[in-house]
Amino acid sequence: MSIVIVVVLIVFGYLLFGGWGKAINNGLDGMVTITGNFSCLPLREPASTDVTECSLGIRSKDGSYYALNVSRVQDANIDLKAEDTIAVTGVVEPESEIPDSQWAEYNIRGVIKVNTLLRTR
Repeated sequence: MSIVIVVVLIVFGYLLFGGWGKAINNGLDGMVTITGNFSCLPLREPASTDVTECSLGIRSKDGSYYALNVSRVQDANIDLKAEDTIAVTGVVEPESEIPDSQWAEYNIRGVIKVNTLLRTR
Protein backbone atom coordinates (compact mmCIF):
# COMPACT_ATOMS: atom_id res chain seq x y z
CA MET A 1 0.00 0.00 0.00
CA SER A 2 2.79 2.46 0.89
CA ILE A 3 4.52 1.73 -2.43
CA VAL A 4 1.36 2.78 -4.29
CA ILE A 5 1.20 6.03 -2.33
CA VAL A 6 4.87 6.78 -3.07
CA VAL A 7 4.34 6.10 -6.81
CA VAL A 8 1.26 8.35 -6.85
CA LEU A 9 3.19 11.14 -5.12
CA ILE A 10 6.08 10.82 -7.59
CA VAL A 11 3.72 10.95 -10.59
CA PHE A 12 1.83 13.90 -9.08
CA GLY A 13 5.11 15.70 -8.36
CA TYR A 14 6.30 15.18 -11.93
CA LEU A 15 3.04 16.53 -13.34
CA LEU A 16 3.00 19.47 -10.97
CA PHE A 17 6.63 20.54 -11.38
CA GLY A 18 7.54 19.13 -14.77
CA GLY A 19 5.31 18.07 -17.60
CA TRP A 20 1.98 19.51 -16.50
CA GLY A 21 3.32 23.05 -16.07
CA LYS A 22 4.81 22.95 -19.55
CA ALA A 23 1.50 21.91 -21.08
CA ILE A 24 -0.32 24.78 -19.37
CA ASN A 25 2.23 27.41 -20.41
CA ASN A 26 2.53 26.41 -24.07
CA GLY A 27 -0.26 28.85 -24.99
CA LEU A 28 1.66 31.76 -23.47
CA ASP A 29 4.79 31.38 -25.58
CA GLY A 30 5.48 34.48 -27.61
CA MET A 31 3.60 36.84 -25.30
CA VAL A 32 5.46 40.01 -24.36
CA THR A 33 4.74 43.10 -22.32
CA ILE A 34 6.21 46.36 -23.56
CA THR A 35 6.12 49.53 -21.50
CA GLY A 36 6.67 52.92 -23.06
CA ASN A 37 4.94 56.00 -24.42
CA PHE A 38 1.89 56.16 -26.67
CA SER A 39 3.59 57.99 -29.52
CA CYS A 40 3.48 58.85 -33.23
CA LEU A 41 5.19 56.22 -35.35
CA PRO A 42 8.18 57.54 -37.32
CA LEU A 43 8.03 57.40 -41.10
CA ARG A 44 10.71 55.47 -43.02
CA GLU A 45 11.21 58.49 -45.25
CA PRO A 46 10.52 61.96 -43.90
CA ALA A 47 7.50 63.64 -45.44
CA SER A 48 8.25 66.48 -47.82
CA THR A 49 5.44 68.57 -46.31
CA ASP A 50 4.47 69.30 -42.75
CA VAL A 51 2.39 66.32 -41.57
CA THR A 52 -0.03 67.13 -38.75
CA GLU A 53 -1.58 63.67 -38.44
CA CYS A 54 0.18 60.59 -37.18
CA SER A 55 -0.41 56.91 -36.58
CA LEU A 56 -0.06 56.13 -32.91
CA GLY A 57 1.91 53.19 -31.58
CA ILE A 58 4.26 52.61 -28.68
CA ARG A 59 7.80 53.88 -28.23
CA SER A 60 9.43 51.40 -25.88
CA LYS A 61 11.92 52.34 -23.18
CA ASP A 62 14.78 51.26 -25.47
CA GLY A 63 13.60 53.68 -28.17
CA SER A 64 12.09 51.07 -30.53
CA TYR A 65 8.71 51.75 -32.10
CA TYR A 66 5.88 49.22 -32.47
CA ALA A 67 2.55 49.56 -34.26
CA LEU A 68 -0.50 48.39 -32.34
CA ASN A 69 -3.06 45.98 -33.77
CA VAL A 70 -5.99 46.42 -31.39
CA SER A 71 -8.50 44.36 -33.38
CA ARG A 72 -8.61 41.67 -30.65
CA VAL A 73 -9.12 44.13 -27.76
CA GLN A 74 -12.76 44.35 -26.66
CA ASP A 75 -12.51 47.17 -24.13
CA ALA A 76 -9.96 49.52 -25.65
CA ASN A 77 -8.97 52.56 -23.62
CA ILE A 78 -10.13 55.31 -25.97
CA ASP A 79 -9.09 58.31 -23.86
CA LEU A 80 -5.33 57.84 -24.35
CA LYS A 81 -3.32 60.83 -25.49
CA ALA A 82 0.06 61.03 -27.20
CA GLU A 83 2.93 60.58 -24.73
CA ASP A 84 0.79 58.79 -22.12
CA THR A 85 2.79 56.01 -20.48
CA ILE A 86 1.27 52.63 -21.37
CA ALA A 87 1.91 48.91 -20.98
CA VAL A 88 0.94 46.64 -23.88
CA THR A 89 0.75 42.84 -23.70
CA GLY A 90 0.47 40.72 -26.83
CA VAL A 91 2.33 38.85 -29.53
CA VAL A 92 4.86 40.72 -31.69
CA GLU A 93 4.93 40.21 -35.43
CA PRO A 94 8.45 41.23 -36.53
CA GLU A 95 8.76 43.98 -39.12
CA SER A 96 10.22 41.45 -41.58
CA GLU A 97 6.94 39.48 -41.51
CA ILE A 98 4.65 42.43 -42.36
CA PRO A 99 5.78 43.65 -45.79
CA ASP A 100 3.32 45.67 -47.88
CA SER A 101 0.95 46.16 -44.97
CA GLN A 102 -0.58 49.38 -43.72
CA TRP A 103 2.55 49.71 -41.54
CA ALA A 104 5.06 49.47 -44.43
CA GLU A 105 5.70 53.23 -44.50
CA TYR A 106 6.70 53.34 -40.82
CA ASN A 107 10.11 52.69 -39.28
CA ILE A 108 8.97 50.13 -36.71
CA ARG A 109 10.42 47.01 -35.13
CA GLY A 110 7.11 45.14 -35.46
CA VAL A 111 3.37 45.06 -34.89
CA ILE A 112 1.96 43.98 -31.54
CA LYS A 113 -1.29 41.98 -31.68
CA VAL A 114 -2.60 43.55 -28.49
CA ASN A 115 -4.34 41.51 -25.79
CA THR A 116 -4.24 44.22 -23.12
CA LEU A 117 -3.39 47.90 -23.20
CA LEU A 118 -3.20 49.80 -19.93
CA ARG A 119 -2.25 53.33 -19.00
CA THR A 120 0.47 53.34 -16.36
CA ARG A 121 1.85 56.09 -14.16
